[in-house]
Amino acid sequence: MNKLAVMLASVLVGGSISAAVAADYPTKNIDLVVPFDPGGAVDATSRIIAETANTLLQGGEINVVNKSGGGGIVGQTFASRAAPDGYTLLAMTSSVVTNPQMKGASYTVEDFLPVGLYNLDPEVIVVPAGSPFKSAEEFIAAAEKEPLNIVIAGIGTSHHMSGLAIERVTEAKFNYVPTKGFGQQLQAVLGGHADGAFWPMGEASSHAESGGVRLLAIASDARDEKFADVPTFQEAGIDIPIWATFRGWSVPKGTPDDVVATLSDLLRQVYETPAYTEKMSEAGFGPVYRDAAEFRKVIDEYAKLTSVIIEENGLGK
Repeated sequence: MNKLAVMLASVLVGGSISAAVAADYPTKNIDLVVPFDPGGAVDATSRIIAETANTLLQGGEINVVNKSGGGGIVGQTFASRAAPDGYTLLAMTSSVVTNPQMKGASYTVEDFLPVGLYNLDPEVIVVPAGSPFKSAEEFIAAAEKEPLNIVIAGIGTSHHMSGLAIERVTEAKFNYVPTKGFGQQLQAVLGGHADGAFWPMGEASSHAESGGVRLLAIASDARDEKFADVPTFQEAGIDIPIWATFRGWSVPKGTPDDVVATLSDLLRQVYETPAYTEKMSEAGFGPVYRDAAEFRKVIDEYAKLTSVIIEENGLGK
């Protein structure tokens, strides 16, 4: 057999094996890697999804596996190096985009294939309930006269960068005060020790509903049904169409297309299950579904926005 024939045979056999794997998939349990500690938003939503997915999946179950450390780098690195066979999923967030540029992670966002988006958590401007600022316009006007003190989880986080993005499109200036987690931010805002904060809606909504904080604007292309009186950023004169923490599934590059399609369809079926959407909504995470192609658009848009901000503010490594 000549070399060409051998190569052709290898391609055909390899393709047949790949197709057979996809047709039988899954035949064992699937690990959903959450690159953060238990109890956070990514962990909570992953467990809600897995609970419903395991009522639909045949041939195996989804196991949530926490691999935290380095702001997501440990788990993301593990997932990037996993076999591309569909048995390792990554609970993918915006940090996959920024960690390589800002923290020198060994992978890039191109080392992952998007599967589907299940939550888009838009940023909101939050102030204490007793704040003198009754609108986003008043908040921005005050920050244009004198920098306001804003509590953040850390320099270089998506919430810090949302503030930098606001500064970029307005004349506002902020003093950023890093804290040790959301709890300290919450205490600072509730106690009136900070002028405000930039939080994802999922974390802000319950405190707004209880009257502890006031929401001034939401970085989304539409108003939130629960807070219909809160304008979008663009309605408030802040030219940022969407700034949101995204949460979805991805797999290592090289995973067969049929496997990606199967997982994407599973996520769609989960989204169409009423018990799932009810649990997500009750937990403060608006359920959505966007397929792999649409999720790719969200990732690319976020990468375009953040890369400019990282470069302009010297946040990269």
